[in-house]
Amino acid sequence: MKAIIRTILCIVFIGPGIAFAHQGHAVINSETALIVANKSVKQLTFKDLGFAVGKLDSSWKSLTDSNFSVIEVLDKTFIISATNSTDNKVIYIEIAKNGKVLGVKDIH
Repeated sequence: MKAIIRTILCIVFIGPGIAFAHQGHAVINSETALIVANKSVKQLTFKDLGFAVGKLDSSWKSLTDSNFSVIEVLDKTFIISATNSTDNKVIYIEIAKNGKVLGVKDIH
């Protein structure tokens, strides 16, 4: 009986911890990082999300996939450049390997 209770307690206490620890920790690739960067730039035309570039003007909405490039692949992050050909400006998006946007700056 004690063995059954211990097993149930282990499942109850350890099981959710394991599931939580792996939630949202999938490693993304360069193509996914480009998609995340594109979506982030579009979002920044609507609202200042607290990054160094602030809110971007509406010309950034017209960027296509060809305006985004992977500049660096580091151990834990990707650095993506986004080039706005309308005003010849470039911004840099730092994306963690789990897909989270860590920063958006206008200098690299």
